[in-house]
Amino acid sequence: MKQNKLIKIISIIIIIPTLAVAGFIMYNHLGLVDSLDFGAGAYYYADIPNFEKFVNSGAYTSPVPMWIIIALFLLWGFIIYKFWVWADRK
Repeated sequence: MKQNKLIKIISIIIIIPTLAVAGFIMYNHLGLVDSLDFGAGAYYYADIPNFEKFVNSGAYTSPVPMWIIIALFLLWGFIIYKFWVWADRK
């Protein structure tokens, strides 16, 4: 019982300043570059001009073939999905 109250107090101590800082950042438009105004997509990297030169070129090379990376990504997604199904039943 005492531990639950402590967790609630710590959560409030963390949540209130976090929300205050997030509100301050949004109110003052911090982090946005005015010359790159893409509306709702302003935060997506794909909207950055010439972004494709960083992902579709030799800027990053890996000794592992891309199909293996994609297969591992899909396998990880499947494992996490199975974990959530298992956790939901508990």
